[in-house]
Amino acid sequence: VSPRQTEFINRNWAGLTDSAGVPVVDQFIRLARNGAGWHTFTWEKPSTGEEAQMIAYVLGLQDWQWAIGTGVFIDDVLATVAASRAEVEARVQRTFIYIGGITLVSLGLVFASGMFLNIRERRLADAKLKELTQRVFDAQEEERGRVARELHDGISQLLVGVRYALDNTRRRLSRGDGEGAAAPLEKGTENLLTAITEVRRISRDLRPGVLDDLGLGPALKALTDDFAARTGIVTEFSTVVFRNRLDQDAKIALYRIAQEALTNIERHAEASKVSIDLRGHTKGATMRITDNGRGLPPRDARSGPGIGLRNMQERIEQLDGTLRILSSRGTQSGTVIEAGLPLSHLLPPGEEGTPVQLP
Repeated sequence: VSPRQTEFINRNWAGLTDSAGVPVVDQFIRLARNGAGWHTFTWEKPSTGEEAQMIAYVLGLQDWQWAIGTGVFIDDVLATVAASRAEVEARVQRTFIYIGGITLVSLGLVFASGMFLNIRERRLADAKLKELTQRVFDAQEEERGRVARELHDGISQLLVGVRYALDNTRRRLSRGDGEGAAAPLEKGTENLLTAITEVRRISRDLRPGVLDDLGLGPALKALTDDFAARTGIVTEFSTVVFRNRLDQDAKIALYRIAQEALTNIERHAEASKVSIDLRGHTKGATMRITDNGRGLPPRDARSGPGIGLRNMQERIEQLDGTLRILSSRGTQSGTVIEAGLPLSHLLPPGEEGTPVQLP
């Protein structure tokens, strides 16, 4: 017993209970008889005079028939635990608040970064679109100028010659000079045939009919033959026995790339020999154009790729293909243009055209 509660000494407290009716002494005796155990009850705390919860441990000494034990008031422990729990809960709440704040700030930064990148990419896309649009306009104007020059310098002059020949023939016929009218009429007929040939050539350059009718191989063959006849440059075209399985976009792109490359060779390369090789393979199709000209100038000597090279690059990129340009200057000079298209632009076997065998 507590030294402050000596009134409990030398008295029988069997049946003693706490304020809640929980047995105290009888439970002590039962635990001692069983050997040992814990018991929780409510008891007056000597230091405060108020009831508090106590946990007691009782041990039985069977030989002496004694029961000894001790107990502690756990109100201070419970108060400390409650204070610690409240502090932990407060810290957890503060942590959640910090995490929420950091999350909101992070989301704000991500959103702001995304908006900045989106606006920046949109501006870059708009700038590229404007540049591309301007290049399209420039290409259109250049093509219109080329056609206008060919019509004026070629067709127009031939038609004027035909008109003079017909007018001369009419005057001679009106004078009754039938034999003299034959020569200018024949000359006008020759000029008219030449004009028809020029119109066909211009039409073929704008849209070759052989490309739609026979396929890419014969179209490139006709293009190289015309290039060799017009420029005097030795031109070779080779291909395998290659079924006409390229889709329409791929055929047009490769034909225009070859057309642009031959135009650049004629204008700038000073080459004496050109070769074009077209073949299909397990990964798609590849066209390789090689010349022995003076090659491209160094990168630091030019401001950037010309509109012709840009057109090649853009045409092949629209089809998810690749364009490689290898050029050197000096004794081993020359330029190699290699355009490759993926297998996705080859038609399935059921849709392929007839086999094309080139001479």
